[in-house]
Amino acid sequence: MRATALIPLVFLAVACSAKAAPPSYPVYPTTPPETHFQGTCVSDPDGTKFAEKACYTAFYPGRSGFFPFYRPPTCDKSTPVVQAQKDVLARTYNRAPDYMKSRLCRLTQLFVTRSPSWGPMGWGFWEGPDRLPGSKSVYVAISDRELTTKKSFVDVENQTIRDLLRYSDGDRDKGRSLVQLKTGAAPDPELTVLAELAHELGHALVADANMDGIKRYHPRRRVSGPPRNKCFEDAFIDASWDEERFNRHLQRWVDFGNQYYNRPKNPDLKFSLERLRHDVGRGKFDAANRAIRDVYSSKEFVSFAAAINALEDVAETYKYKVLADAMANQKVGFDLGGRDIKVFDILDSGILEKKVKCLRDIGFLSDQP
Repeated sequence: MRATALIPLVFLAVACSAKAAPPSYPVYPTTPPETHFQGTCVSDPDGTKFAEKACYTAFYPGRSGFFPFYRPPTCDKSTPVVQAQKDVLARTYNRAPDYMKSRLCRLTQLFVTRSPSWGPMGWGFWEGPDRLPGSKSVYVAISDRELTTKKSFVDVENQTIRDLLRYSDGDRDKGRSLVQLKTGAAPDPELTVLAELAHELGHALVADANMDGIKRYHPRRRVSGPPRNKCFEDAFIDASWDEERFNRHLQRWVDFGNQYYNRPKNPDLKFSLERLRHDVGRGKFDAANRAIRDVYSSKEFVSFAAAINALEDVAETYKYKVLADAMANQKVGFDLGGRDIKVFDILDSGILEKKVKCLRDIGFLSDQP
């Protein structure tokens, strides 16, 4: 639910003569992609080496363009990452499961972005050869707001729902509002940052493996070969999504809060985010609250954000798997308007167990990229 992995394919025609120059990379490769998580990881028991990789940037992948106009992200040296922010990143890295650390330590660069006025501003970005020929770079960015938060990850989940529905806390009207997840667990800032990093890394992993690039007409297939494992189609699309809608609107980039016409397969979970926003903006919360409750009670999606589109489903499932492994036996439950939501327990059963198995089968839960 963030800006994420890649961008809709744009064909750039350069009229140098009667015939355009051929691309400098293989077009429509037929072998599975080679990972961009390159190299080996150095020993980093306290996470300080990982934290030292962080720098601010104003780069946003959604506006980055393609070769020859593309320019890679760079560090903004005018705004240094302060020691307190580095300390949070180091402690967060230290709590990550080994399979997540094995990717974080191989990032080309970790970025910090300035907090926007609305919505999250983190992203995960796989740099394809149609942007920079020969590139093997992969990046993750997290908003500086997350590095100073005192909120629990459940508080951030509630904020994400509000942002998706474009609802401000200041809009509360006579006690009527959106339902909220509640938990008795104490705020844990590092766990909150871990959740955000895991979500953005999940998007980068999707692109790196070309997880959803099963069909040859997927826009990413022009620059990246078919995935090593086709479990995405069975575990995510066939299980939870309207396949025809998904295949008609294949994406390389997913912006926050955009359904891209995706709809869950389960008729009880279908909703139009725009219609819910319209209702909430007029002070009508019934439809939105019903959708939130139904999603969390479905045992099919880990979060409301996961039910926005199929790629958010992957990123959110990966995030919750990371949190479950990081918390081990201290997993918390949610209360949602009197309903007991045990999302971490249902990762081990039914549709969500199938989705987690797909993450494992495609290599996201492996200690080696």
